[in-house]
Amino acid sequence: MDESPERRICRKLAEGGGINMTGPREVQWRRFCETMAPQRDELKRRAALCRALWPQDCALTMKTAGELRENTFLFQLPWDMEQTYQPVHFENGIDWGFVLNGDQEFTFQMNRHRYWICLGQAYALTGDETYAECFVNQLTDWIEKEPWRKDAADTTWRTLDAGLRADYWVRAMALCARSAAVTPQVVERFLEGLEIHANRLAENPRIGFSTKSNWGVMEYTGLYMVAWLLNRPEDVERARLFLRKALHTQFMDDGMQWEASPMYHNEVLMSTLEALRLARLWGDTLFSQEEIEIIRKAAYATMLLQTPAHHQPMVGDSDDTDVRDILTQAALLLEDGVLKGGAFDRLDYESIWLLGAEEDVRYQSIAPQALKGGVTELSSSGQVILRTGWDIKADWLYFKNGPLGGGHGHQDKLHVGLWLDGEEILTDGGRYTYTDTQERYWLKSAAAHNVPLADAEEYADSIDSWGYRTLPQALPNRVCHKGEYFFVEGSHTGYVAQGILLCRRILVVSSDIFVINDTWIGRHPRETSQHFHFAETVRLNTTSQGLEGIGATSRFSMQFFAQEQFVRMKLGTAPLARHYNKMKQVPDLTVNAENCGAMTTILVRRRDTSPVRITPQSVYNEAYSHELVPQQAEGFVIEANGRRHGVVFLYQDVGNTEDYNGICGAYGLGRVMACDLNQASRQMIVLQW
Repeated sequence: MDESPERRICRKLAEGGGINMTGPREVQWRRFCETMAPQRDELKRRAALCRALWPQDCALTMKTAGELRENTFLFQLPWDMEQTYQPVHFENGIDWGFVLNGDQEFTFQMNRHRYWICLGQAYALTGDETYAECFVNQLTDWIEKEPWRKDAADTTWRTLDAGLRADYWVRAMALCARSAAVTPQVVERFLEGLEIHANRLAENPRIGFSTKSNWGVMEYTGLYMVAWLLNRPEDVERARLFLRKALHTQFMDDGMQWEASPMYHNEVLMSTLEALRLARLWGDTLFSQEEIEIIRKAAYATMLLQTPAHHQPMVGDSDDTDVRDILTQAALLLEDGVLKGGAFDRLDYESIWLLGAEEDVRYQSIAPQALKGGVTELSSSGQVILRTGWDIKADWLYFKNGPLGGGHGHQDKLHVGLWLDGEEILTDGGRYTYTDTQERYWLKSAAAHNVPLADAEEYADSIDSWGYRTLPQALPNRVCHKGEYFFVEGSHTGYVAQGILLCRRILVVSSDIFVINDTWIGRHPRETSQHFHFAETVRLNTTSQGLEGIGATSRFSMQFFAQEQFVRMKLGTAPLARHYNKMKQVPDLTVNAENCGAMTTILVRRRDTSPVRITPQSVYNEAYSHELVPQQAEGFVIEANGRRHGVVFLYQDVGNTEDYNGICGAYGLGRVMACDLNQASRQMIVLQW
């Protein structure tokens, strides 16, 4: 029988292999080959399955690998945290400390080495040795040029990047281990490099910061990986203890990682799933059942937040990225049919390479549970979602009013997002950059979100790329869902110093009518305003009544009211960055008024060509036979799509002679009410008492 390549290398290592090789290195490499590196036949099966199921991913892998062979770097993979759109080519050797356009994030992304996995995948897909040779050449080049040194601690040797890099090195080498390019000398350099990473990660100088940050989970997943492979039991235990503590520290009761960014939530989740994968591969009991349930709840949060496009919301520092690959891996590792209901039908591209072709068979045996539309409330993080279903043509309303979450959080309290018929209508602006620039400050500001403001002033200005001058609180949200009516209310203390409590109430009727009612409680500001930002497919036109919006698949009308005061509309454009380093201009709208304490925007989906009529109504008290003034209450009759609905908002409590109130002959005792005026027997439905 022919000697396998890894056995040949291990034998050569044991014999010296032409260099000074010690016994522990032989043991480490054998452990690596036996646990991490697939056999050639298995690599062929994985490659064939990826070609059959994921041709576009294969094409991206080959494109990336081809560029790397030319020493050209373009960060274009779906989960590259800082993607780029400008290829960087090194003609005379790679500069691993290169900074692109003054943004060090290029340096950080470059030194994570995620792209080397593409070289391993390209080698497996083609059998072309030049891809493995490129990996080996760049690996040894980096080791030679970038030894650990203190002056690189904040550039090429940040602990976050070192943790990710250690994991990615192992995953790339696992795919190239059978190549003739992986000589005993290369193995020695590779294992020495991992040893240096283990030392750097084990001596973490900022353990307190790591414990509360996404950094820590990525750091200690990397340490867990290399410490086990290198037989460093003290560091294995150090990583175990940290990863367990991080789960209990960072994840809220609703499953969200605390930093208020779906993208960093998902980065932490992916690292945690990687640690779980490794533990099961090695037969290690890393997490208790309680901790497994924390991981499951985190995966559920990812699933529940999905837009109709199956992407994460772009709130906080988040990109517009498909999350089904994460959910697929989570569904398999946790054997969870609910998660599979929000994931891919077959094992995703990266999981095939990581877990193997046979795991696709096991994944197919997991029965997906059908997911239903309705209301999801993630109360700890202040997020509420109303969806009509889980298909790509679903409607999706998103409301966010929760904790800031640290440096990756934006001032997006009371923000609302909206999709109709699977098309995004109201959007978040994204992040674009982390540099200390006006673009960064704008995209983090409240005005860049779909929120109300007082006197056109920010309630928490940025002091730099990561901090704010003040930290106002969001107050708990209230949610009610009765039949075809949905209601959510939130408020925050951003203007309390000015004597104002800002409150937003949203009432939805049958996913066709969206009433956004904002109140400035306490001192009335000189100017009240509402801000809206639209997706790039939406075109806006002013009408005599307000605004008409036309998207690729949907149409809607918007009208605006302010307690009988004049409302001004201002159309313009604003930045939208669906991915880091890529920005475009999209329509935006500001509506403002003076001398009032409430503004109401009503957005109506146009299902047909019939006109939309919205008529303000005086609210009448049936018990004491008098009208309430607009400063006490407002009512509206909304006629659209062949139906008539009445809605009522009170701006005070119910009591005295202002208790049993209503419009159009329908009355109730609530502060927010709605009524189907097509019904012969009209009854106000109370959504807020």
